[in-house]
Amino acid sequence: MKSARTLIFSEDIPKLQKKSYDHVDYIPDYVLEQLFQKINYLHPEIQPFIWIAFKTGLRISDTLTLTQDCLVKLNGKYQIVTDIKKTYVQGHSIPIDDELALNVLVALIDKSKKNSNERNNPNRYIFVRYSGPRRGRPYSQNWVREQLNIFAKEQEIRDENGNLFHFRPHQFRHTYAVKMLNGGADILTVQELLAHASPGMTMCYARLLDDTKRKAFESVMKQGVFSFDLNGEVQQVQPNEDIPTDILEALWRDHKLNAIDNPYGTCYARVNGNCPYAEEPPCLTCNGGSPCKDLAVGFSELDVQKYELHMKTTTRMIQALEERGRHDTAEKNRTNLKRYEYILNAIKQGNIIFGRIERAKRKVGV
Repeated sequence: MKSARTLIFSEDIPKLQKKSYDHVDYIPDYVLEQLFQKINYLHPEIQPFIWIAFKTGLRISDTLTLTQDCLVKLNGKYQIVTDIKKTYVQGHSIPIDDELALNVLVALIDKSKKNSNERNNPNRYIFVRYSGPRRGRPYSQNWVREQLNIFAKEQEIRDENGNLFHFRPHQFRHTYAVKMLNGGADILTVQELLAHASPGMTMCYARLLDDTKRKAFESVMKQGVFSFDLNGEVQQVQPNEDIPTDILEALWRDHKLNAIDNPYGTCYARVNGNCPYAEEPPCLTCNGGSPCKDLAVGFSELDVQKYELHMKTTTRMIQALEERGRHDTAEKNRTNLKRYEYILNAIKQGNIIFGRIERAKRKVGV
């Protein structure tokens, strides 16, 4: 007798609609507040997992495979050090606060050490099954997800529309990234913390942040009292007054066009030609026109991307200045562009730029 499955062709099976690449499935603050208010009702083995995932942004697979030696204290500050499997990063470190280190990780590590032996936990995991079919292996990802959603159902965790919230462990990683960016962290720092192999995924968070800024911008404008000049006319906005959509669009467009993104943030001075450091960034010129003696370029794996970004933003800046007829300021930025190009070519070839190299040589007797 043949299986009924043979009667169905694969092309007949309806496909789930894929989410767009830009979609970031993070946990809204409205839901987070409910989660942490009721976290004591969550399965006790899942609670520490949630705190670690929320405060580090680690993938679920990397969180569940943390080991007894993952907690490191350096210069009085705690960090988690672990290998990232998906992007093949060895010894990836993430700074953490004392609360997570002392109240969560220390307890997990201590419990693991007391209960582990070569048979039940040969890899020294801290989220581990000591017996049963998964003996010596971490909790399963499906079990973590199931426990989260059992908790959500029992405790009535709902979104702002009143719908029961469905948790996915990876949402904590997205939430960490969004909170870091909203807190002022730059794209490159977030990319490094998340151990992204390329800036692509990190830029999805940046686009989300741009939408967040837009909403915040509109919210602030509607709080009044603001005056602004639009097409030669002064517009007055009173508290709670609805601003015409076309005016909001024009204001936001002006904000976006009259500022230049650079690796340090968003600059309004440079495009107007008022930046005193456009030609000579202090870190690269303060040592008599040479880089600062305390600046090392080429040690970090992200330095190449940093200077590629420097070149990209400086090129855009030159184009914007030329369009505005500020040819003198554009020429100054071309000088800076050459400086970035020289540094980028040097570090791409494996060279390191360090102002105190001679002192370092003397220190080690070279």
